[in-house]
Amino acid sequence: LQGGDAALTFLSLNNNEIADDGVEILADALQNNTSLTALGLVGNDGISKHGMTILLKLVNDVSSINATLQSNHTLSYLRVKEINHNELDPDPHEEIQTHVNVA
Repeated sequence: LQGGDAALTFLSLNNNEIADDGVEILADALQNNTSLTALGLVGNDGISKHGMTILLKLVNDVSSINATLQSNHTLSYLRVKEINHNELDPDPHEEIQTHVNVA
């Protein structure tokens, strides 16, 4: 994923018991990604709000203009959690997932 010759465009890591530490490794590997456009992480219940925030920063880091420009703009589909739009009191994880979808 870090190499310039990577051809992988879709990676499903759904239901693989990935937690925040795994998300940190993935985010680091995808920082300079130029081929992966879709990443699925649904069913990895160990990904907390912290891990989702790491993923959000990967695709849209708004901490500075430079960080925004250096965000991973190749990764256009990132799903971490299925969102239940019927709930009256949304889960904070769903709010972050919504921001990831928009980024």
